[in-house]
Amino acid sequence: MPHTIHTFLRMVKERMYAEGTFILSRDHIIVGGPVDLHNNENNRMLEQRMIHEGYFPDGALLFIEYTPDYPHVQHSVGFNQAGGPIFYFNMRDNTELHGPHNGDGGGNKEGDPCFAKIVEGFDVVQRIAQLREGEGEFDSLGTSVYIKDTQVVNIAA
Repeated sequence: MPHTIHTFLRMVKERMYAEGTFILSRDHIIVGGPVDLHNNENNRMLEQRMIHEGYFPDGALLFIEYTPDYPHVQHSVGFNQAGGPIFYFNMRDNTELHGPHNGDGGGNKEGDPCFAKIVEGFDVVQRIAQLREGEGEFDSLGTSVYIKDTQVVNIAA
């Protein structure tokens, strides 16, 4: 997972997620990233920044990494199959949904990269999940939840 972890940390350090939002909440995931569905001007700025830095539209990752050593368990963090920059929090064990499996048409699908785990702030994640508006294919959040800023914190063990 070194490429996935390095890419995510680089994006955090470069503040690529700052002013992005959490955009979707389902029973099994919360989705966020450098996108703003409630403010077109901010969304254009975020998209232009992603394009300028080469993270969009082809994804942030040069290749998809998956390892069963990092399963999609509750409170883990993953990139979608496109390879980011959109990420999601797993609200329950999603290894069957987001790990390797047979895709449509019978072909094998490599699992989504799962590269981190939430270790603090579960109450905040739960509050975001409760903002879900509607049911079905697009379970968007009823209000904007902004990512004000990002930083890499070095914690010495």
